[in-house]
Amino acid sequence: MDLYILQKQLDESSRCPLCQAAMFWVEAEQFTQDFQFHECSHCQHRVFSSDSKLNCHCERCTAQRKKLTQQTLLQEQRKNKVKDDVVYNLNQLSFLHKLFLLSLLDHYAREDVQHDENIHWKNIKYQNFTPNYLFQNHIVQELHKLGILKAPDQTLEGEQFYLNIRLDGYADPSLFSVAQQLRHWFYENLTLGIPFKSTEEVKDALYLVLYQEIVQFMQFYCRTWNIQIAGSRNFQTFCYRLMESLAVGQIYYLIQTALEYLYKQKALQPRNDKFINTNLLKKTLEQYRERAVTEYWETSTLPRPHNIPLSQMSHILLFKFLGYDDSIFIQPVWKAWRKIEPRLSFYSVKRCMYCGSNDLIVDYDTEDYVSLICRQCKHQDHYFTH
Repeated sequence: MDLYILQKQLDESSRCPLCQAAMFWVEAEQFTQDFQFHECSHCQHRVFSSDSKLNCHCERCTAQRKKLTQQTLLQEQRKNKVKDDVVYNLNQLSFLHKLFLLSLLDHYAREDVQHDENIHWKNIKYQNFTPNYLFQNHIVQELHKLGILKAPDQTLEGEQFYLNIRLDGYADPSLFSVAQQLRHWFYENLTLGIPFKSTEEVKDALYLVLYQEIVQFMQFYCRTWNIQIAGSRNFQTFCYRLMESLAVGQIYYLIQTALEYLYKQKALQPRNDKFINTNLLKKTLEQYRERAVTEYWETSTLPRPHNIPLSQMSHILLFKFLGYDDSIFIQPVWKAWRKIEPRLSFYSVKRCMYCGSNDLIVDYDTEDYVSLICRQCKHQDHYFTH
């Protein structure tokens, strides 16, 4: 700021508001306009009259303006980010995420239960929505990263969420509306729409949920010894290979036998640092399986222990959506999938034979036979699903 100083004299009665040093009374001019102000004798802070349009350019005031500018810029960036955020339609979510949301909302967002529009995660996060807590936490982090689960404000981050999604026919869908649509997809035997894009999406979720059940089993078993254990990528790949030829119940038996052997040998560590217990278990299971194949052992089947609570996600997927019972645990997954897949495949590709529309309603439905009516052209077709 270019000011021509006309006169400067010390004013002992005035103190700098920043450092409390004595101030000068200054008379100056700028472009023939006169100015009077105080200037600190120590930090050069200037105090102008309230009607003056001049700003102080001392080191402290400059830093303060720079900070305010940065904060304003950050706020504008956040506002623009909120505007640019993608808001997903419920139908765009993956099959696994839809399944998790129904597990979360089914007992909460009901007409006969008092609830608000926030998911109070802090109060419910230890309930058995999924087979194990680490898997549950992973899904929540995924939904949070996608912007589907959002905190009402930063102070409630990780404690409360609201559902940031769209739903056809609703400008701002309630939790009950979302839950009701999910119930239609998962509980009505595919007659009110499907929650998946392809049968492979369902198959992947089936393998993943059964694998998480296996992880829950070994964690439950090790907890009695105060020993930590968890899944890993390598262990998951190994379990998937086992599930190609063995039932989950047979894998339970192998894990129980291997864990008891390792515990008696005092090989298991209290903490699972660097997956030491997981890797020991995997190596032992590999040896068991190799001998079983070489020597033609018949692996025993351990039924799913009833003292391990079945998660809401497993209950919905296995018993409600796929229509299975505990037999899913005592036969290889491929055998169960062979019975499940034809109907899912039919519904994922169904089209009107007359106009090609996939906007069809179910008029009549049995286990092997379906009658569909096209909403567009009203044409009716009859299909065998097996």
